Amino acid sequence: MAFRTKLLASHVGLVAVVGAIALVSLERGLSSDLVGQLDQRLEEQARGAVEWAHEGGRRHPEKVAKRIASIVDAEVTLFDAEGAVLGASSDEAHGDVGEEVATARRDGIGRASRRRSGRELHLVAVKSPEGVVVRLGAPLSEIEGTVAAMRRRLLFASSVAIAIAIALGVLASRLASRPLSAMTRTAARLAEGDFDVPIPEGEADEFGVLWRSLASLAQQLKARIESLKKLASMRRDFVANVSHELRTPVSAIQGYAETLLDGKTDPETSRQFLEIVHRQAVRLGSLVEQLLALSEIEGRDRTAASERVVVADLAERVAEAVRGRSRGTAVTLGIEVPADLALVADPDALERALLNVVDNAVKYGREGGRVQVRAEPAGEQIRITVTDDGPGIAPEHLPRLFERFYRVDEGRSRKQGGAGLGLAIVKHLVESMHGTVGVESTPGEGTTFTITVPAAPA
Repeated sequence: MAFRTKLLASHVGLVAVVGAIALVSLERGLSSDLVGQLDQRLEEQARGAVEWAHEGGRRHPEKVAKRIASIVDAEVTLFDAEGAVLGASSDEAHGDVGEEVATARRDGIGRASRRRSGRELHLVAVKSPEGVVVRLGAPLSEIEGTVAAMRRRLLFASSVAIAIAIALGVLASRLASRPLSAMTRTAARLAEGDFDVPIPEGEADEFGVLWRSLASLAQQLKARIESLKKLASMRRDFVANVSHELRTPVSAIQGYAETLLDGKTDPETSRQFLEIVHRQAVRLGSLVEQLLALSEIEGRDRTAASERVVVADLAERVAEAVRGRSRGTAVTLGIEVPADLALVADPDALERALLNVVDNAVKYGREGGRVQVRAEPAGEQIRITVTDDGPGIAPEHLPRLFERFYRVDEGRSRKQGGAGLGLAIVKHLVESMHGTVGVESTPGEGTTFTITVPAAPA
């Protein structure tokens, strides 16, 4: 059953139940009130008729009974002190001696209701000081008629109320089910993967809360699906890039090794081939080492213990390592770091990150150029910059520079032995220390890498 039908049925059912309860309650209450009023009237009239019955009831009881009956418009019966009928205004009353007479003789007043000759009578008997009992009786047909008329009116009013309730229920069910139907359609489209379905803001009520919750759910689902997709794409790219990077050195090693195994090369050629095999093996080992390092870094615990690091000492160690690697090049490496500047970090991780950045600047900078390492406070952080005056990097490459296997110049990178993993390692290392890394570059003027990490407490 649809929600709209359930809402309409419950609305109409509630009105019908309330109407039935009101009808029964009013009918019983009205009957009780009317019978009470009749009982009070008959009692008052019976007490007033007691004097007449005492004066003339013994001599002319029939006349007195009929006379009183015509005045009070009720059936009248006179009884003596023994309970015998003295006179009555009707023949039926002569043979009708009920418990109300005995009760009146004992307690002074007695009441009873019973059916006689197909009609319901209400009887009230009152005892006089002399012992004579006067009983008045009146049919309940008038009360029943009044109650029946009231019942008909209530039934008509209930019917009108139910009709109005149906009309209002249809309107209310439509108004209430409209946003639910819209939500159902929206949810169905979301289930089909259509996350661009328009979702209204909604009113400031429960339906509005549901709309906003649905919109939030849609955004979260869209973000998650775009992410489980990005990861799948990254995984495919990673496998393809690793395969591509491995193919070249493996093929070279295999080819030159097979040639050497043939034994048809002279010693000088054999030496050249062995140097190539060694160089490709070194390249292969470096690639494997970088992949293992990247995997290890990605699994690092971000809550790993950090310690106070003096930036000047760190920069000197990095400079010495880079100078040792780049012997024979004419690049000048300068350091401008305050002696008392310190930060909080993993010293090995930070040294490795800075070494990769400086090494890249030396490798890909201008021949005979200059690389400058600087550090300065930046609020509660320390900013370390590495600037070269090389050819720079085009703007379209900057957003992807820290991606795995991404190279700005494929040919030059391969010639330098780079696999495109160095800056990805830098990014993961810095972020594992709750820091950030960024890059700015102007083609033809140079490139600046910036590493920012928390400063050490004073």
